[in-house]
Amino acid sequence: MQAAPCPLTLSLSLLHCVAHDYMVNNGREYRDPPIKIDVDGLASTMMFSVCGEYLLNGDAQGVQVLQAEGGKQVARMEAQYVRCLAQSKDGRWIAAGTTSGKLLVWDAETYETVFSQEGRSSIHGVDFSPDSSQLVVASWNSAASVWDIATRKEGLTLDHEYNTVIAAKYSPQGDRIATATDRTSVRVWNSSNGCLLVDINATVTPWNNTGLLWSKAHLFIVSRAKMTKIEASTGSVVSEWRVPDGNMPCLAPSQHGEYIAHAEKRTVTFLDTSTHTQLNFIRHSQNIVSIALSPDDRFLAIGGEVGKITIRRLSRVTAPVIQIYDEVLNSWKHDQLTNADESLTTDLSWSTFTTIQNSSHHILASRALVRARLRQWDEAMTDAKESIETLPSIIGYIAKSVVLLGKGERHKAYRACDIAFEHSPSTHVSFLLLIKAIIVFLAGEHDDAISRMDDLIDALHVKSTCYTVQAYMHFLLGNSRMESGDYTGAVRSFERAQAKMRTRTCEALSLVSMIFDWKFDNLTITIQCRLCEALCAAGHPKEAGEVVLQTVNTSGEEVYMSEDLTKWVSDFTQRCLATLGCKGDEVSKATQNDEPSTVDSTLGSPSPSPLLREWARAKLMYSPWKDALTAAVGFTASRFMIYRAICERLETIDHVLDVSECFLQMVNELGREISTHGEQATWAVAFWKGCTEKLERLGDAAADTQQHDDAIRSYSAALSVDFPIPHVFIKRSKVNMAMGLWENALHDANQAMALPSSPWNYENVLVEWTKVNLMDGLWKGALSAACDFKTPRIMIYRTLCEGLETVEGIMDAIECFHHMASELTEETIVQGDQAEWFRDFSYRCSEKLERIGDAAVDSQQPDEALKYYSAALSIHPANTQGVFILRSKVYMKKGLWEDALNDANEAITFDSSSPWGYETMRAVLHGTGRYDDAIQSFETMLVKMGQSADPQVRERCGQYVSPSTIQATIRKIVQRTIRHSPRVLINMTTGRLYNKTEQASAFMLLPIVNELVSSMTTRIDRGRIKREVRQFFRYVMLSHKWEENEPLFQQVIHIAVHDLDQSPTHKKLQMFCKIVRDAGFNWAWSDTCCIDKQDHFVLQEALVAMFKWYRGSALTIVYLRGVRSLSKLGDLVRSIWNTRAWTLQEYVASKVIRFYTEDWTPYLNVGALNHKESPEIISEMEQATEVSAQHLTALRPGLSSIRDKLRLASTRHTTLVEDAAYSLLGIFSVSGIPAIYGEGEGALGRLLAHILTGSGDASILAWTGQSGGYNSCLPAHITVFNQPASSHVPPHIEDAEMEDIITSLRGSAPDLELALKLYDRLNELPSPWFAASRMKLPSIAFKLPQLSPYRTRLDRVYRADTVAFGMVEIKTRQDPSRLNSLYLVHPWLDALLDREDMQSGAFVEDDVEEPSSPGTDDEEMSDAEGEDDLPPLSERGSPSTPPRMDTAPMDRETRALRLIARLRQPFGALLLTLTSTRRRSVVYRRVAADSTITVQLRESVPLSDLLDNVRILDVL
Repeated sequence: MQAAPCPLTLSLSLLHCVAHDYMVNNGREYRDPPIKIDVDGLASTMMFSVCGEYLLNGDAQGVQVLQAEGGKQVARMEAQYVRCLAQSKDGRWIAAGTTSGKLLVWDAETYETVFSQEGRSSIHGVDFSPDSSQLVVASWNSAASVWDIATRKEGLTLDHEYNTVIAAKYSPQGDRIATATDRTSVRVWNSSNGCLLVDINATVTPWNNTGLLWSKAHLFIVSRAKMTKIEASTGSVVSEWRVPDGNMPCLAPSQHGEYIAHAEKRTVTFLDTSTHTQLNFIRHSQNIVSIALSPDDRFLAIGGEVGKITIRRLSRVTAPVIQIYDEVLNSWKHDQLTNADESLTTDLSWSTFTTIQNSSHHILASRALVRARLRQWDEAMTDAKESIETLPSIIGYIAKSVVLLGKGERHKAYRACDIAFEHSPSTHVSFLLLIKAIIVFLAGEHDDAISRMDDLIDALHVKSTCYTVQAYMHFLLGNSRMESGDYTGAVRSFERAQAKMRTRTCEALSLVSMIFDWKFDNLTITIQCRLCEALCAAGHPKEAGEVVLQTVNTSGEEVYMSEDLTKWVSDFTQRCLATLGCKGDEVSKATQNDEPSTVDSTLGSPSPSPLLREWARAKLMYSPWKDALTAAVGFTASRFMIYRAICERLETIDHVLDVSECFLQMVNELGREISTHGEQATWAVAFWKGCTEKLERLGDAAADTQQHDDAIRSYSAALSVDFPIPHVFIKRSKVNMAMGLWENALHDANQAMALPSSPWNYENVLVEWTKVNLMDGLWKGALSAACDFKTPRIMIYRTLCEGLETVEGIMDAIECFHHMASELTEETIVQGDQAEWFRDFSYRCSEKLERIGDAAVDSQQPDEALKYYSAALSIHPANTQGVFILRSKVYMKKGLWEDALNDANEAITFDSSSPWGYETMRAVLHGTGRYDDAIQSFETMLVKMGQSADPQVRERCGQYVSPSTIQATIRKIVQRTIRHSPRVLINMTTGRLYNKTEQASAFMLLPIVNELVSSMTTRIDRGRIKREVRQFFRYVMLSHKWEENEPLFQQVIHIAVHDLDQSPTHKKLQMFCKIVRDAGFNWAWSDTCCIDKQDHFVLQEALVAMFKWYRGSALTIVYLRGVRSLSKLGDLVRSIWNTRAWTLQEYVASKVIRFYTEDWTPYLNVGALNHKESPEIISEMEQATEVSAQHLTALRPGLSSIRDKLRLASTRHTTLVEDAAYSLLGIFSVSGIPAIYGEGEGALGRLLAHILTGSGDASILAWTGQSGGYNSCLPAHITVFNQPASSHVPPHIEDAEMEDIITSLRGSAPDLELALKLYDRLNELPSPWFAASRMKLPSIAFKLPQLSPYRTRLDRVYRADTVAFGMVEIKTRQDPSRLNSLYLVHPWLDALLDREDMQSGAFVEDDVEEPSSPGTDDEEMSDAEGEDDLPPLSERGSPSTPPRMDTAPMDRETRALRLIARLRQPFGALLLTLTSTRRRSVVYRRVAADSTITVQLRESVPLSDLLDNVRILDVL
């Protein structure tokens, strides 16, 4: 049978055994074994992460990140010889310093380097600010530096005068930085500005940031065998105590600063920072080089010298979790027990239907504890039993134990608590032992309970919770003894409670408070208050007073935040002071023995005692000072000391008026005593001086805010004692004047003047009187009222003038000034200092009038500005010329040019050496349209500026632009504007031909040029010049069909157009010019008379540039010969003009065009300004060209859309064969082909060869018909290009079909390899090009067998059965039997290689910007020479570097397979024959076919054959 349980109680040792047995039976150990980790090298520095889950170890290779639970390495950050570590408080950053001086910061989440900084000396400490924004670094180079994390830049530098900095730490608030050096120096700095606050003479032994610790407002400094606690704000020593001796101790503070782990050699000692006692110690197996405590006090890490780290779990009290809703928990914590009971009942009723049913035993146990607090014992017992029956838990048994204790069954309560160990995890054993001790205490066994707490404290590493509970037990014992009258015993209990008390709060204490209603909030203050009560009751008021003072000094803020505590301090100190009065023997004894007393005071004391001061502080927080004075009647302190304490406290809390009243009462009551006592008199004078300063500041503030009564009250209080101050009388006099109390003001003035060194006189009163009388602005009434004044008349005038000036009545001030000048004699005005005042006032007012005038100008009030400027001139200002200039500018704005001119002349007359009058004169002359005179004035101004003696004026000269510079700029812009215009134009004013020099001269003679020059003085407005120039040089082009007897250049060069003899062609030119002139244009151009065709260079230029000329024109007028005025739709299409080759580019190039019939009426009577926007005409032109108007408009000169341009030209006719080519020079922007009339069809060949070489576009070869003489691959006539080019190119394959083909081809590995080779070979080939008349043609050539005639009756058709294509039919007029070897050639490589964009039929724009022209509306024109010219073909492409289009973004294998798919498509082949030459080189000629030779490769043709047939053919 099982042994019976121990009766009554279990001792602590027995409980430990029971708990251990329970843990072993459940397969768990009570204490977790330490974790040992092998590391590389010495663990020189360690720290836990802010979350406590990871240990950071710094060694020679970097920083290891280890799991605190288990010791597994998570990451490693590389560094060399890490000396110190820190992590930011928000957990984002990890910083390290190395022996080489390198600073590193890593991201704590990714462990990636954020930044690193190389240094010159070893780093001994790093620490983050509390807000994690800054990092302080302590280094060997005698400085600590502060780095900004966001900017990665160094901010403050804290210099230490050649001393090595071994530690640097931020204060918990972040407002200060503490540093330590290798000498006897610890310094505290302001972290914001780097100012030194305190320099402490102390030695820090440990390096690497471990010997300097912050705890709230204190510093802990560790030196050899000693630890010192220092007040950081003053540097004074609070306490010091011995620690184990050693050369280099290791330190680690707890998170709350309650204890410090101190390691020396092989021992870690835990030291209490409050009691300076040893709490516990841990032995280690090797010498210790570093230690670290986790933030939650769970772990201690120990670094050994042989490469081992040991992580120990520290024992502490851990409370179980109450698993109820937060709302219920909060009600319980705040003693809202009824609400908590109701909420738990509701939650319990829902537990049957919701997922919280598994936690119903927690709800029942919690309700049992709540009901126990409500003294509902039976209901609480029912809940506790039901909770245990549902699921046994630690909370359930605790509830049962508490209820049993409440019902008086303490033995059952003990047993219930013992059984709880069976259901408790190892982490909660300490908490159960704590609860058991409390239950034993509440059962009345106080000594046993306190003994249990002592044993539990000895067994734990983290003891603060147990200390606090034990302190509460002593506190309860003290209360009990106070009730029983055992005051001496109560004092002992309260003193023990005070010694045991710790300030840290935790979940365990919170749970104890909830269960037992033990209040730990403000427990320290409560214990001290009760100790005071006990001491006083025991007959020790002096000691009680000392405790009160100690309480207030250590917890003053907490005390005085509570009204109840404040009143208690007031009442208790009053009781102590009164009690001390009844115990005079103790006081006298202390006095006789010369023992200093901090509590009592006598009449001879130099100042109020601290207890008296504290009484005054507490009393005056909620009581008037008179009540406090009445309450102090029984005090032993002298009446003066009581008054002094009250006055000083009132001053401290800024009750300055009460201070003055109290001080005055003290003087009235104790005046004789104070005067005979030297120290008291000295204090009274010094104190009242400070009070009067405060009263004066208070009065100043009230006066500034117009609170006159308060100001008078404050000033009067400052003057209430017989310590008169002159300037306070002055201030009160001013306030009286502000209130209109002139008698009082004069009285104060008299008082002030009667005092020595008074700055006051009657002039001040006069000034203030003036201010009041001028409030309505009627200065003349004030002047009349002052007739009886004894003051000199000029002083009254002066005061009035200055008063008017002050109140912004400046115009009245000027009027008063003139009135004074007219009334007083000149002798009076110039007498004494009057002349100087007269001059200063006039200058001052003129400056103010000038500023007001300027403001009126800025606010668009010219009349007001004129008024103020005129007033300034009336008093002869110092800046007379400047005011004349300002007024002249206002006159100009109003359009009063004559007045403006007069003021400008006055300004020049006043100072002819000044340039500014001439500047104003220029502006006036410019405004009146006298531009020549304006330019002359401006030039004079520049000369005056250059001659000025003022270097600043000479320097400003460089800010202006001379007229010559502007004129040069205009000429330059003119030249650039007409650079792309036709060489010769017809001037509409004279009717004469003007070359470009004459055109430029015509503009420079215009009035607008002088206007431009005159208007631009400081900046050249190139935009406006360009607009004016372009507007003037807009020109109109004529498009027509040439007729006989057209007026040529040689005929018109010497005669005006309107003077030509009458003829139909002359009339055509004259009517064209008339329309141009009537439309408002200045220039016209006709190809009949504006081109000197005898000059080959001029002709060549015109052929190439004509497209650009038409493009740059403002308007093109088309003359439709043969179209009558009654025109109808279709006449334009059928007109002769529409059939000519030259008119194609004229229509396409022109942006604005108008069609006129033969009698010069608009075609179809269309009134639109631009017939290209007329729907009727657009439709007709689209029908004629078979191209949409949108595409025609998009057509640009250059080597794009070649086939489309050739197709458009193929339908046009020319009189001369060569013009079929020359009319296309402008369209293709070809400038390298000379015009050679007489060469015949060779002109077309040269043009096409040039285009092919420049573009690489093989579509030029896609035609059928007769070959030309220039090269067999080029046609004889342009008409062949009316055929579509797409008939030769392989047809397009849709994407889906292409994907299917590629998929089927991927399976054959040999074919894929050959396909890749074939693709690479073709892709390496250049585009076709010409060298002279010989063409290099990259292609795939297939040799044909012998052709045999198939049908010759109507068409000559030949056939051949080929291996590659099967049966091939060829239509040709030549006899193949007479030709050498024949080849079918595939030249469409761009189509095979997915470079179809080069042969696209879409109209696209060239990547060449068109030149700006006079007919465009562009605002800006580049100043770069030739920027708009097209580059020559030699720069655009060459046979060695042919232009290529970017292929589609696909892999090489896919492109190769797409090539194979396209090779199997039908295509139009070229027929070539082998021809021998004199040099016996292999050359070919094209055999002209009458129709497209369409063939298709057979599937059976191997790719190797295709690869062998790839070549570059030389074609003649």
